[in-house]
Amino acid sequence: MAKISTLRTRRGAEAQPDSPKEGGWGIVVVIAAHLSLVIQYGLLQSGGVMYLSWKEDFDTNDKETAAVQSIFSSMSCFSGLPAGVLTERFGCRVSGMVGGILTFIGLLCSYWVTDIYQLYITVSIIGAGIGIGYSSAVVAVAIYFKKKYKIAHAIAISGNGMGMMATPPIFQFLLENFGWRGTFLIASAIAANIVTLSALFRPIRATRKSGGNLHSKHQHLAVKETGDMSNDDQNSEENYRHSDDVLQTGLPAEPDKTPNSSTGYVSLTTDSKNSNPILKLLKRLASSLGFHLFVKSYRFFLLCVIQVEFNIAYMGLALYLVPRAQSVGVAPSSAAILLSILGVGSLLGRLGNGLLVSWKLSAEHVTAILMALAGSSVLLLNFESYYIFAIASFLHGFATGFFYAIVIVLTRQFVGVRKLAVGVGLFQIFSGIGVILGPLLAGWILDLTGDSYQTVFYVGSAVYFICAAQLLILPLLRRVEPGIDISPADV
Repeated sequence: MAKISTLRTRRGAEAQPDSPKEGGWGIVVVIAAHLSLVIQYGLLQSGGVMYLSWKEDFDTNDKETAAVQSIFSSMSCFSGLPAGVLTERFGCRVSGMVGGILTFIGLLCSYWVTDIYQLYITVSIIGAGIGIGYSSAVVAVAIYFKKKYKIAHAIAISGNGMGMMATPPIFQFLLENFGWRGTFLIASAIAANIVTLSALFRPIRATRKSGGNLHSKHQHLAVKETGDMSNDDQNSEENYRHSDDVLQTGLPAEPDKTPNSSTGYVSLTTDSKNSNPILKLLKRLASSLGFHLFVKSYRFFLLCVIQVEFNIAYMGLALYLVPRAQSVGVAPSSAAILLSILGVGSLLGRLGNGLLVSWKLSAEHVTAILMALAGSSVLLLNFESYYIFAIASFLHGFATGFFYAIVIVLTRQFVGVRKLAVGVGLFQIFSGIGVILGPLLAGWILDLTGDSYQTVFYVGSAVYFICAAQLLILPLLRRVEPGIDISPADV
């Protein structure tokens, strides 16, 4: 029996997945994630270009028209939590392809809508697809990189800035030649490439040496016949199942959370017989959805709150930057270039994020400074000069691009790689709250003040300064929060 135990223990050890090399196929994953995010984020920025076309075609007011972009962007965030669960269950490849298919279907169906309410439905499908695709892309990069993760993430997430930079002029050209319906039809063909790019997010395979597989079936039968299994046998069997989880999902499996585990967690599946089954179900659901992360990491919870406020301010500028420029006599084509300038700044901000973090600077303090810069840049939009608009767009893009990039790195530090998919999903939920409130609040202010864009920008600037103050609190919360058991490689 001791011999069988030794063989089974060896089999479990040999079934453990190899750590992915910092390179190799990981480079392909970074490139695929970058290109996928170029398409996804480019689509999200299309609302500002087509805003006036929707308003004229459907004969709606500012609040009803702004709701299109609000629903579009918020659905991309609200789908983050289902995307995290989908990614943990089926892996980044499957979830990314599902997101690409939904995006393609939503864009294609938008061609035939006849009123604003039907457009609400189709952009909801597009947003859900983008949210699922985004989650799979950022998690795939986190799985393949550890030591060089911050640089790899910066390169991948810079696809957002590239999409912001390239898409507005292209959409403006298509809008002038084919109308907004034809633009969406062409965009659906472009979005179909997300499916192909996501297919490159192949899971990390566990390698098993031949010696561990030759007698695995015989060993299992022998132990079953004797009815006796030592602790080593149980551990090897558990390791074997964990390696199979990696094969299926590409994500590391969680350790067994039993009451006697050294991790100190309490089991959610081995309660006493007198426990309420509904309570047990709710606890299990809350654990699988990651709600316990808010209790264990106060920093993660505050980061989610900051994301709500940030998106309220950001969406107001992103939606009304082009209409604001046109209101002072700027040509539509020149106004659309402002979004490209915003994209250039965002691209540099996302790339600069990896550089600044590599210098071991305090991410929270640097982000707070750049958040204050974003608030200052919004104030510049109250002037009536195209050159000042361009400067404000670049500064705002750089500051917000840095924030969008660093926020995933901070989430990884706060919750770890093991819960990154669910953590990003929860984070996206809070983003969606801000995204859906931002355009609605801005539209309400415009209707209330008689199309006064200055008031919208004053409010947005104040929100950015509030976010900057809250970011300075993050390092202090680390001293009082319970914390999560995180690998040193995640920090």
